Amino acid sequence: MAWCGTIALLSQWPALARAQMQAPPRYRLSAAVAQVAPHIEGVLEVGFTNHSHRVLDEAVFVLFPNRFSKPDEGINDFNRQFVYPEQDFDPGALTILEADDGGRRVALAPVHQAEVPDGSLVRLPITPLAPGATRSLRLRFRTVVPHRFGSFGEFDGQLTLIGGWYPYLAALSADGSWQLDAPPPLADFEVELSIAPELEAVLNGHHIRRAEAAARLRFPSVHYLSLVAAPELRRRETTAGGTRIVIFQRPPRRTLRHSFGPTPDEIVSATLHDIIARCPQLLSQRPAEVIVVQAPLRLSLTAAAEGMAVISDRALKVHWLLRPFHELRLAQALYAEMLRPQLSAREPAQDYWWVSDGLARVLADRFVAQARPNTPSVQDWIDRFNIFAIVDRFESVPKIPFVEAFFERARVADPLHSEIATFNSSRPPGRVVLNKLREVVGPEQFAALVDRCAGAAERFRGCVSAAGDLDWVFDQWLQPYPALNYRLGTLRLNQRQSDTYRHQLSLLRDSSRPVTEPVTVRLRSSGGRELDLRWDGRGDVGHLSAETTAPVRQAVLDPERRLIEDRRDDNFQPPSPQLVLDSAEVEISSTEFGFSGLMVGRRRYDYRRDLAAAAFYTNRSLGFAAGARAHWGTPIDATTYRHNLYAFYGFQGLNGSFTDARRPNDRTRGQLAALGLRYDYTNVFAWDNPTRERNLRLYADWYDRSLGGNYDYVDWGARLIGTHPLWSHRTIGALEVLNGFSEPLDGSRVPNQGLYSLGGSRSIRGIGAEDELGRNIFLLRGELRQAVYPEVDWNLLDLLVLRRGQLRLFADSGRVSNATERIYDAGGWAVGVGAGFAAVYEFLGFFPSLAYIEVATRVDEPRKAGDVQFLFGTRQAF
Repeated sequence: MAWCGTIALLSQWPALARAQMQAPPRYRLSAAVAQVAPHIEGVLEVGFTNHSHRVLDEAVFVLFPNRFSKPDEGINDFNRQFVYPEQDFDPGALTILEADDGGRRVALAPVHQAEVPDGSLVRLPITPLAPGATRSLRLRFRTVVPHRFGSFGEFDGQLTLIGGWYPYLAALSADGSWQLDAPPPLADFEVELSIAPELEAVLNGHHIRRAEAAARLRFPSVHYLSLVAAPELRRRETTAGGTRIVIFQRPPRRTLRHSFGPTPDEIVSATLHDIIARCPQLLSQRPAEVIVVQAPLRLSLTAAAEGMAVISDRALKVHWLLRPFHELRLAQALYAEMLRPQLSAREPAQDYWWVSDGLARVLADRFVAQARPNTPSVQDWIDRFNIFAIVDRFESVPKIPFVEAFFERARVADPLHSEIATFNSSRPPGRVVLNKLREVVGPEQFAALVDRCAGAAERFRGCVSAAGDLDWVFDQWLQPYPALNYRLGTLRLNQRQSDTYRHQLSLLRDSSRPVTEPVTVRLRSSGGRELDLRWDGRGDVGHLSAETTAPVRQAVLDPERRLIEDRRDDNFQPPSPQLVLDSAEVEISSTEFGFSGLMVGRRRYDYRRDLAAAAFYTNRSLGFAAGARAHWGTPIDATTYRHNLYAFYGFQGLNGSFTDARRPNDRTRGQLAALGLRYDYTNVFAWDNPTRERNLRLYADWYDRSLGGNYDYVDWGARLIGTHPLWSHRTIGALEVLNGFSEPLDGSRVPNQGLYSLGGSRSIRGIGAEDELGRNIFLLRGELRQAVYPEVDWNLLDLLVLRRGQLRLFADSGRVSNATERIYDAGGWAVGVGAGFAAVYEFLGFFPSLAYIEVATRVDEPRKAGDVQFLFGTRQAF
């Protein structure tokens, strides 16, 4: 395996590269670690040399935990559960209690820098330090770790601190300025660590056992210290090709798994073994031991630690069809740690992180291609299952955890700015940068460049650039990703020329800054024949032409979806149609049932307009509605909008057995046919448990015999839904108001099936759906939703994994009547109360979903007391 041997070459020159680098800062850290706040108290002495060309009168320190002192930007109803363990923000902090410069007490001042959270940077005035001179500074500090998931947080008694739990010096530029947007520079550490008796820890791969008085350790040439501490860390070992793999993990808690095959621990061990065993040459050139630590990361599968690979405690706990995606990410983490000593000695800190991420991803891709050669890519899965709208939307807005394992194209390496190496930067990850390079030079030359430059003595970027004047690629993409869109412009297809067809087309680029990247256009002909044309990407407009022997039916820009652009609906000419199942709902109660599905047809990737058809079967009728929809306004995400309009034709065959319990002999049969209009305003990002939902629906339906029905009447009204956190995001208050009216026309009547029901899952729960019907309704529904913690891990066949529950208390009130004024008489309102339980689970172990069951009864009529109604549904009730 050539790539393994290439990496092995790195071990031949680190000493030489290290000698050529400037002496790094030297940290002497003495700290005590506790399980409760303040979690760390310590003293830091840092000695550094002024390698710049001017006199320094200040030193700038990074206080990374202060990045967590304020609620995170970018938190929404989907990702909140994967960031905050109990849904609510908990602050972190690093406080400098005392600072001195050579025994002289000094005061710190904050530094404000764009893209760096306030409080994360402080300026320490120092006695002027001449170029080449050395200074030692001393800081006494205290750190409070936030209660959160991820690479820096506390959860369930475990501290996961991947760098920055102590103050550290910002990188110093040659001109004497401090690089405030750079990752931690390389440094030498001497550490004396005292761990609380109830904890054991792993520090940069070194295990500190419980009740060990103090650990004195040295870590030369690392960027930061990675610490994981917990009441118990079980140790497991496996061996691959003579290399010992040591895995530290918490004992399982609140777990239950009913499945076939190996256990989760066995799956993890086998996967790590396979990752290493498939690269024997690489293994022979690295240390005999690899340390792997599991931690509650949640949104990510891995964290970029030093001296060990940190992986999620949910890694590989998905259906076996999805495990190759997790294996890819775990392989990247292991290869990054294997490459770390050599790359950190060669690459400056600013480049180390993207080079490490990019090269490790290339090697991980090669591993998966070798170990799982027939594994479909995520794009293959999308193409196979994009009949489901939820799968189709993954490509534009994937609302799933571990998203980086499935989608390698990301505009920002660290969207929540929560990782030590990237929290102060908005650059794309290294794998994106190297993918851009691959597209420029082609797959074969790219593979050769990686094999040659990964083991070269010079910097990776310099080696690549020297091979073909490619420095512009790095200049272009090692900065924040631009707002970018490509579209097909002029298109002239199938110009007949004797025995051939000539095609001419233009491509347009809209970008917030100048970029150059190659673009492919695919011409598709009948019979599955395809021809690819390539624009080199220079300028903002490209012109292409070609000839084919068969007529072309469609031109597709970027058919392999390699470009990271803002929209794709303008990449097809003629547009590609798409049919998807948008949603499916099930509602069942003691007195009613309902099944429905919504099919949507649209131009591929165009979420602003579509044709929709809904089919339904209930105890009232069997029918459908079909029409056009328009969506506009400020986007909620890449696929949904705040304003939605639906105009449709509806037809339904009536169930003649549906009656009003007060008039059991009054039966209505036949059909209903109508023209309907719906306007919806919504701000909901995630539907399963919205915390600040604002939803307004206005509706109007005109039923007429001329449309194919047996009744003439109009139906109209409004519904308003709102939710809001009550003192915590764990507790949600929800309110629904419905006011609806029906009016018969031309001496007709409103059939039983078209009347409003006083009870049922959509009205007053606790009252039967046929107990009382009326032409008009006024309804108030209130609900208190309380999340139940702690979280659990109850797994059924790796298909359904229960994570937590939600308790619900509700009260519904209102009235139906044929007289409009009576529905507002509160003295005659019916009341239903009840309780329910919602299960928050993950389908296939990675897709969050919700189902609920409720029990309700009527309390306003004594004769109805004791009657109980059961309700079940697969989506949020309201």
